[in-house]
Amino acid sequence: MPTLEVKNTSGETVDRIEIPETLVQPAASNDMVAEVVRMHQARARRGTASTRTRGDVAGSGRKPWRQKGTGRARSGDRNSPIWRGGGTVFGPHPRDYSYSVPKKVKRKALKSVLAMRFFQGRVTVLDGLALEEPKTSVLAGILEKVGAGSDVLVVTPVRDRNVHLAARNLPAVSVSGIRELNTLAVLSHRNLVVTREALEHLQEWMGKIA
Repeated sequence: MPTLEVKNTSGETVDRIEIPETLVQPAASNDMVAEVVRMHQARARRGTASTRTRGDVAGSGRKPWRQKGTGRARSGDRNSPIWRGGGTVFGPHPRDYSYSVPKKVKRKALKSVLAMRFFQGRVTVLDGLALEEPKTSVLAGILEKVGAGSDVLVVTPVRDRNVHLAARNLPAVSVSGIRELNTLAVLSHRNLVVTREALEHLQEWMGKIA
């Protein structure tokens, strides 16, 4: 059974914990993980792109010249898409790109990417993480002492305001509570820093997923 070191905020090893084999076994196929990632990316799209059709642009509906006898191509009005300043044909309009996948699929995908990070040895366990003030320099110092690397997702048992504020000025560092943790967030960072309490919740939750 694999084990992980538990470090304090000074970077000292204070304990070792065992990780069940089931937690380092993938629960979803690559296609399933990819579909969940696409879902999260689609939900993040604003969908505000918009164009004006010939009925939306300003201009007269008057026929610019008579239909026949001028030697010019026939034309109905100056709002035509082939005219400069005319409307757009089949252009984008505001829409909602979001869609959903089954809850079981999302859970299996998240378990798989977490298992991958455990298997790769890219998970650092902290005995606890509590900041008295939202100081970026303090959080940066902790991550450096525990050897977390520069591209880090910090996972806490609940959303911690001070930790979130401290991480905002650190490039490639994000913070997530257990309830907000998702597949895209894990894959977007090379390393995970997980508090012991958050890891206990993850072990309990992942152990229920076949």
